[in-house]
Amino acid sequence: MDPATLTASATTSTSLTAILILALGSSVVAGALGHILTGLREGATIRRDRYAGAVKLIVGRIEYPYRIRRRTSDDPELLNELASTGHDLQERLAEIRAWISTESTVLSDVFDHCLTQLDAPFKQACTDAWKAAPITIAAQMNLGGFGMGNQQHIVTMMERTLTYRFGHRRLIPAFLLRRIFKRRGFLP
Repeated sequence: MDPATLTASATTSTSLTAILILALGSSVVAGALGHILTGLREGATIRRDRYAGAVKLIVGRIEYPYRIRRRTSDDPELLNELASTGHDLQERLAEIRAWISTESTVLSDVFDHCLTQLDAPFKQACTDAWKAAPITIAAQMNLGGFGMGNQQHIVTMMERTLTYRFGHRRLIPAFLLRRIFKRRGFLP
């Protein structure tokens, strides 16, 4: 065999190997990127659901005194149901607090700040609700001045801070995020 044929054969073999490596490499890279992006999307979905649960818990705490006040009797089954609802709120609170503290220390501080702002009005409204007599007629369902007052600002504060846990804002370092939240009044 002449040297030109050997060189052409070696060049063709090297070119095919390079093309094969590039094709397989790009498939592996594309697969890895796809896997990473899917994982990020799934993580964001889980985070969104868990934070929605945190907001739902805050609303549940605001609404719980109204449930107590609107009870229609002091029947043991109804009282047991209301007590069970209160226990469920406490258990969910512990779970959500633990999850948020592992997900973001800054958001954990905001969540605790929201709960601290709700704590005194919540306790007072629950005490007042338990002391009140059960409702016996429909007209009494209109509670007038009873309750914790308008607490929407606390729910809104939590919702606004949650936007910093998604998209490009998620990359803001904790020390800077804490400073932003203090400036905006989300943290004391």
